[in-house]
Amino acid sequence: MKIRNTLTTALITTGLLVSIPFAASAEEDMHENVNVVETITATTYFNGGVGKDEEATMRRVAQVFPLRIIFSERKNGEFVTDVPVVISDARGNPVLELPRAGPMLFVMLPNGKYKVSSRFEGLTESQEVTLSGKESKELNFHWKGLPR
Repeated sequence: MKIRNTLTTALITTGLLVSIPFAASAEEDMHENVNVVETITATTYFNGGVGKDEEATMRRVAQVFPLRIIFSERKNGEFVTDVPVVISDARGNPVLELPRAGPMLFVMLPNGKYKVSSRFEGLTESQEVTLSGKESKELNFHWKGLPR
């Protein structure tokens, strides 16, 4: 519980610190009579899970994140890393792009519909998910892969 409270506090603080400069900038723009329409998305994520210790840490804080994504391959479900990931909102606008995610990616996103696309060994997979705030969602991207 202590890790969850500490992580939640850190994430909320980070979100507040990130939003302050944007609010000040928007206020300055309004005073200059400049018409500016801009969407700013600040997404917090936790990426990792390589090795037993890192995997255990990720699993301990998993409930804090509304979206959890796991990347694996082959029959034994072996974790994979360095997976490019794009998460887009309902309008198709990217809200998070990571060139090297995995094997576990946990993401804080506002409620809404999202499309998650990832690629491994030349194969791209996409899944849609709706976050409602009632429960966390977990997506599993599993590639059958070739025997090594």
